Amino acid sequence: MTQPKNNRQYGPVKRAIVFGRKFIDYRMGIAGAVVMASVVFGINYYGTHDTWGATTAALKQGTYTFFFGGVIMKMSERFATEVHRRTIALIAACVIPSLVSLLLTFGVHSLKGTPKPLQSTIPTAIFVIPSTAVWGTMSRKKREASPKKAVS
Repeated sequence: MTQPKNNRQYGPVKRAIVFGRKFIDYRMGIAGAVVMASVVFGINYYGTHDTWGATTAALKQGTYTFFFGGVIMKMSERFATEVHRRTIALIAACVIPSLVSLLLTFGVHSLKGTPKPLQSTIPTAIFVIPSTAVWGTMSRKKREASPKKAVS
């Protein structure tokens, strides 16, 4: 069976997935969602022993992290691979997506009335800064190793 040559031959769900791949790194979104949902579940469950509430909080965090974390990691990859100067690319791949992530997280916590929005943003900082640095570096190395897409 031959693969469709254009997106129109796919069904609507497949088209949405293919379109989303341009903006979301699904693999990293899932990885981040599992990690952050687990952290949120643990914090909420061990603080309250309420399984339902902890699960609800973890599902919300997991969903948010899948979408926004996937976008942040795709942004890191794009900076790392599309900016020509290596040093600037790697700095941008870490700093810009991390700032966007931290501002979004702080904003969400501020809007929903979290008592300590700054403290609630700390777990994101702990994970996003090293994650974007590592992912950007890996993406750049992979791009530089590819003979077709070598970057100066």
